Amino acid sequence: MRRPAAVFTIAFALGAMILAPWCGARADTREEGPFEIEKCRTIDKPGSYKLVNNLTFSALSGTCRQITVNLVTIDLDGFTITEVSPNTGTGSNNATAIAAVQLFGITVRNGSILDFNIGVDLDGNGSIVEGLRVFGGSVPVDFGIIATGVVRGNTVGAVFGFGVMGTGIAATGIVTGNYVTDSKITGIEIGQGSTVIGNNVTNTNRNPGVGLLVSCPSNVTNNTAVDNAGGNLVLNGTGCNNTNNVAP
Repeated sequence: MRRPAAVFTIAFALGAMILAPWCGARADTREEGPFEIEKCRTIDKPGSYKLVNNLTFSALSGTCRQITVNLVTIDLDGFTITEVSPNTGTGSNNATAIAAVQLFGITVRNGSILDFNIGVDLDGNGSIVEGLRVFGGSVPVDFGIIATGVVRGNTVGAVFGFGVMGTGIAATGIVTGNYVTDSKITGIEIGQGSTVIGNNVTNTNRNPGVGLLVSCPSNVTNNTAVDNAGGNLVLNGTGCNNTNNVAP
């Protein structure tokens, strides 16, 4: 009767010895994150990041969150990044909240950006910008969001830049479900080859600026553009699918 118990004990021990290295390897390969963000700084490591408090940026130029590597996700987690420098009226306010230059796979989501000359600037391919609230007010704002990739579900307002600047969203790719109001020059400016669905653009103030400006060919469907001083919907070039848009 003792022999089966002994055999079971030996088998159990051998199994534990076999599984231990495998489990250790699994633990070693787990990705860290999300990394917590408590202040403005450069992100130079791929991975997931999230804000844990509101941030302020007090310089007249520079970037609060400069990204220098591919494949970074930033979740603002409902917090706000604010530019607090005074408006000098000389055009010296060149601060950007979040920027990545010619990098791919950058995602920014879920929070607010206030009073930066440029809110989000992601000019590389495969970017995602979603669920942001980007507003100007006390300082001139040239661009709310610049991106190539997917831009969806954002709210952008009061984008009044210097001179002929002031664009709520400038994007190429899939642009859907955004609300833009009170831009100075252009509400949403779209690059060629994009899909533009279900956006709402109102009250672009400066003529000849327009609410929704699209380079063709692009798919432009189910958008609403009203009360824009220089035109509600302008399609540049040929080959656009212009369907079910409300743009009197």
